[in-house]
Amino acid sequence: MDHGLAALVAPPPFDPADAPEAVTVARGGLDLRLTFIDGAEATVAAETLRLNCRCAWCTRARIEDRFPARFEAVAATDVKLIGGYAAHLSFSDGHDRGIYPWTYIRQLAEGCAAAPAPARAA
Repeated sequence: MDHGLAALVAPPPFDPADAPEAVTVARGGLDLRLTFIDGAEATVAAETLRLNCRCAWCTRARIEDRFPARFEAVAATDVKLIGGYAAHLSFSDGHDRGIYPWTYIRQLAEGCAAAPAPARAA
């Protein structure tokens, strides 16, 4: 007897390959280092993560044009795993509302790796 349960079984709403095997808060919280299941490694700056927070508070601040352009020296202070699909990050500026899916973090990491480093004054 089929009760339609087969229709309820669906693939996860994220790519399991985007879940990291290891997450390390590095450089005093300025970076998040990740090693992914597929062997890829990435580093994402805490500032990049903070600037790309999608929580309601940050979204509202963007709509009202009051979201900062930079979060200089912001550090990740805590990383909590959420159900195998995301991380809840807390930052040194007191912000702790962002939930970052691993797929999103990996996209941010790939964007950081592809972006040229800013020129530094000599």
